[in-house]
Amino acid sequence: MFKYIKFEKVETEFTVLEFRGGSEDVKVNHFDVNVVSVEAENESDIDALVGSQDARIMCEEISHEEFKTLVNESAQLNRIRDVVKENIAKKYTLADEIAMMKRDDSDERKVAYEAYVIACRILGDELKKEIGYL
Repeated sequence: MFKYIKFEKVETEFTVLEFRGGSEDVKVNHFDVNVVSVEAENESDIDALVGSQDARIMCEEISHEEFKTLVNESAQLNRIRDVVKENIAKKYTLADEIAMMKRDDSDERKVAYEAYVIACRILGDELKKEIGYL
């Protein structure tokens, strides 16, 4: 299960306080915005980790939809999108892709291209699932 936590990064005289922790049982996915997705099989493990955070960072559980909105343009999601694009580009140039759009839907080269693109998107979706986005 996933929970999504928004927090405030706090700079002190000697350090920066932010969401910390994680373990073998609790996986924390950090983003370049002040949000984490926390995954564990046991909800009480997540709650214990959240409860152990410094009160000054003001942890707040948010909905999955709010999480998706906050991280949608994050470096992490953009990197996943780049991975999908790079995988497609390994096999098809931009010129190839444009040419495929002009082919008939029954053309076996277009069918193969579309199947490959779908496979690349599925990889992206799997990466998004790992961080709790999907």
